Amino acid sequence: MKALVTGGSGFIGSTLIEALTRRGISVRVLMRKTSSDKNLAGLEYERVEGDIGNPESLLPAVSGVDIVFHLAGSISAVNRTEYFRSNSESTGALARAVETANANGSRISRFVYVSSLAAGGPSLSGKPRNEKETDAPISAYGESKRGGELELLAHSKSFLPLILRPPMVYGPKDQATLVLIKTVAKRVIPRFATATPDGEKYYSVIHSRDLVEAIIALGTVEAARVEHGDRFYISSGEEISASRLMKSMADALGVKTVNLKIPLVVLKGAAFLSELSGKILGKATLLNSDKVNEITADYWTCSNLKLMTKTTWRPRTTLEEGVRDAVKWYQKNGWIK
Repeated sequence: MKALVTGGSGFIGSTLIEALTRRGISVRVLMRKTSSDKNLAGLEYERVEGDIGNPESLLPAVSGVDIVFHLAGSISAVNRTEYFRSNSESTGALARAVETANANGSRISRFVYVSSLAAGGPSLSGKPRNEKETDAPISAYGESKRGGELELLAHSKSFLPLILRPPMVYGPKDQATLVLIKTVAKRVIPRFATATPDGEKYYSVIHSRDLVEAIIALGTVEAARVEHGDRFYISSGEEISASRLMKSMADALGVKTVNLKIPLVVLKGAAFLSELSGKILGKATLLNSDKVNEITADYWTCSNLKLMTKTTWRPRTTLEEGVRDAVKWYQKNGWIK
């Protein structure tokens, strides 16, 4: 079997490539000419230069492979248009390239798209979101990932499309979680306003190792067990409070912390300034008004029951174990002291 991986230079993509090659699956990676291969050191793969945003470069990349794992996209962007260009339009372009390749004689049987819980939106009832509930994304990012799913389904007559919606992902090489860990390392834990009875926000999480095992499970599960366009949420199976999440980081770092309440007006002000500087510099920032919409939600939780029912995948990594693993990696590689 030969697989194409987009977003392969990222922390999830590189972990996926390592897991695929361990199984004897040949891997082709679509990478821009300027993409760093630092995360891919020591891995065996075929590099194909192209850009998910350049449709003309996609046909050579997909031709001759058996399956596509699409991880590329943007978690931050300078504006709504850029979110949709990176997450929706590019997914549609890749799906069309697969259709064209199949029409020209390729036999690409499956397309696994790594979307996001944000495409469904937070849980409004306090119960973990499941696949039967109506999607209600609350950010441009979430809307663009949902748009990518729709683009994929619109161009999937010749192959089986499957969609995976991860929640918060953490693990070695992750830059987003590193921001939180560095904050905790300074012995300060930000606390945001919440309307929950116990004053906590709740999250589903998934370690990168468990996530890539689920991605591979969807790539290899018998076609008869799934349906065309099936969507799956994934999580560790626990609803993690913000306090437990931050404590796991503090314990892994061996530090004592204090809570710092962040009023909504302060959060919005910081997001405004961050977004303004990003527009001036022409760069995307992690904190902006779009992310404030996500931060203020109280329940980012989802159920993994459907995924476990239709595949043999099971979560293996507990939060505390996974955070210790990530912190050790950051320390070993000089990302934190």
